[in-house]
This record gives sequence, structure tokens and C-alpha cells, in this order.
Amino acid sequence: MAILPAPARPRAELESEPAPCAARSEVWQGSRGEKLEVWIPPALLLVAWSVGWIAEQTWMPGDTVLWALVPTGVILLVRVLLEKLLRRSRPGARPLVMLYVLHLVLVAIGTLLNPMTCIYTFVGYIDSQRFLTGGTAQAVVVVTALLCAVGQLGGVQVVLTEVWFFIGLAVVNMLIAVCMMFLAGERERILDQREQALTEIDRVNRENAQLHEQLMAGARRAGADEERDRLSREIHDTVAQGLIGVIRQLEMVGSDVDPASRQHLAIAEEAARDCLLEARRAVEALGPHQLHDTGLVEALSALVARWARTHRVVATFDADEAPWESRHGHVLVRVAQESLANIARHAGAGTVTATLLGDEKTTILRIVDDGRGFEPGAVERGHGLSNMVERARRVDGRLEISSAPGQGTTVTATVPR
Repeated sequence: MAILPAPARPRAELESEPAPCAARSEVWQGSRGEKLEVWIPPALLLVAWSVGWIAEQTWMPGDTVLWALVPTGVILLVRVLLEKLLRRSRPGARPLVMLYVLHLVLVAIGTLLNPMTCIYTFVGYIDSQRFLTGGTAQAVVVVTALLCAVGQLGGVQVVLTEVWFFIGLAVVNMLIAVCMMFLAGERERILDQREQALTEIDRVNRENAQLHEQLMAGARRAGADEERDRLSREIHDTVAQGLIGVIRQLEMVGSDVDPASRQHLAIAEEAARDCLLEARRAVEALGPHQLHDTGLVEALSALVARWARTHRVVATFDADEAPWESRHGHVLVRVAQESLANIARHAGAGTVTATLLGDEKTTILRIVDDGRGFEPGAVERGHGLSNMVERARRVDGRLEISSAPGQGTTVTATVPR
């Protein structure tokens, strides 16, 4: 007895995904938003210096803005290096952190020399998410808020005289930064969920495609088997039976014919017998492909095992009392195929038992399931049940179906050995 346990449902594992930031960088890179992130900060830096220079010429006396050109130029150079380094490494990498700290120092110097640098300093909120991670990014947000407050008040001299106003302005800037970081985090979370949803959809689509291929392959095999079965029946019921009739008629010819005619009759009878032999070989060749290279027991065992794996049902095949061979094995294989197909479609069974046994005269295949069952008299017989009955009848066998609602179904096929 071979017990074929239902295999566990295959757990489709997600393919190794890139880290969220890496996945977003691939999508973000080359987009319009990515280009704006690269080009807007340098433009704001130039605008900040220009506004500072105009303000110094009109209502802000002093000569420090001109000196601010030095850190401004260096900041532009550092930004170029930051962008190049970002394309080669991940946010938070040590070289990026060190280079951005230098950038922040230059921004602080620029703010001291030109308070209008706060126009550019604002991009620190965005840079903290692009170039840095974790606590370093949070520290940059705090420093950026303080530098913005210094510039908004008009420089260090005003800060020293309006300390509380500076603190309040810095708190407002930090609150704005926190809100921006929260929104950015929400955006990242939504993007992550979308990436995961797309990955899941792709996985489901691949599974559906595989199932579709399996169904199509099964349908093709079923169609081919049905056509082979039809051809086998046609040859058996027409050609073979016709040849048998011809041979019987030739055998009934009397012995009173002349020797020449008797010789022709013998040749005709021999030719008819040869054709009948070929017809029977064709019928055997058109039988189930499972029997081509194996015996009946092996064919049924493989059939039940494959069905159990496909439909995830516990199936048991018992062939301990099976005969060594049966000349109508193809009928039993077809009955097993149709019975198992009906169980998969209608029964909702948890376990199935297939038993092959026999004696000196008959071979019996019994298939039992614990499914929902049915009332045999109340169910109209479709092609499947009719085909099973017809196959058994053609070889002088019989098919019995025993079932009741809620008590499963038993199909018993008996054929001559």
C-alpha cells in the first residue's frame, strides 16, 4: 500500500527585493523630480547671494556679502561632489556624511557673511533625506533650522540682541521641518506599500500564468487522450469487427470448391487475419500513454500520485492484491482518470482511496472518496459517467457507483482479466 500525503501548499516566496531606498532611486533617477532636486539648490544659492548683495547696496550697510562669494563658490563645488558621490554610494555612507558636514560648515560661514543665505539653507531639510540617514539626518535638520532662524533675523548681531525671538523662530523652523519629515516618511511608506503591492501582483500573475499553462497542458493531454480513445473505439467497433465477420464468412465456405478457389480463399483469410492483428495492435497503441512503458499497477500508482500533488488531497493507492497483468488495463486507467477528475470537480474530498484487486477471472478497481456525495438517481449522467459505463460495457465489464449525500462516493469498475 502506498500512501500519498497531500503536499503542503507551496508558499510562494517573494523574490529578493531591493531595499526601499534603492528601489525608489531606480524609479526616481532620471525623473523630473530628481532633476529639480539637483538643479534647484545651486539656483537658490545664487539667488541668495544676489539678494544679499542687492540688500547690502540698498538698506543693509556692510561689505561682508562680497566676501560671501568665497564660501558660495566652494558650496557649489561641494554640491557637485555630493551629487556624484550619491550616485556611487547609498545615503548615509561615511564619505557622504563627511562631505555634507563640510557643506554645512560652509553654509554656516555663508550665513554669517550673508544672512540671505537662509534662502538656500532651507534645502537642508531636503538634503537630510537625500544624503543622510538616522540620527545624522535629524541633527542636520536641527542645525538647518537654527541657521534659517539666524538668516531670517538678519544675522548674528540681531540674534545676540533678540535671543528669545531667535529661539521662537528656531522652534517654528523645527516644527516646519518635523512636518516635512513626517510627510516625507509617509510618502516613503506609501511608495514602499506600492512596491510591495506591485511585487505581489507580479508574483500572483506569474502563479496564474503557471496554473494556466498547467491547465492548458492538462486540457491538451485530455483532448489527445479522448481522441486516441475515440479512434481506438472506431477501429475496434468497425474495422476489427468487420474483419472478424469476413474471417467467419471465409471459414464457412465449404470444401466443395475447386483447389484454385480454395487457395484464393486461404490467401484472403490469411490477409484478413493479418489485418485484424494490425487493427488490434493499433487499438493497443492508441490506449492510455501511461501503459506504454509501465504495467497497470505502476500506471495507476503514478496517476494517483500526480493527481494528489496537483489537487493537494491525501490519496492512498493499494495494489497488494492486484493481478500481475490485465488485458483491459487501458479501461481501468480511463475509469481512474475520469473518477479522479470528478472528485476534483465536484466532491470536495479530503481523502481518496484507490484499490486494485482481482482473481483468476476479473480485475477490479475501486475508488472511494469522503466528499460530499450525491443521490445517484437525482443526478443526470454527463459524458464522464456515461463514458466510464460504456468503456466497461465494451469489454464485457461493469461499472457500479454507490453514493449518498454527505457520505462520499464509491466507484467500482470490474473487467475480465
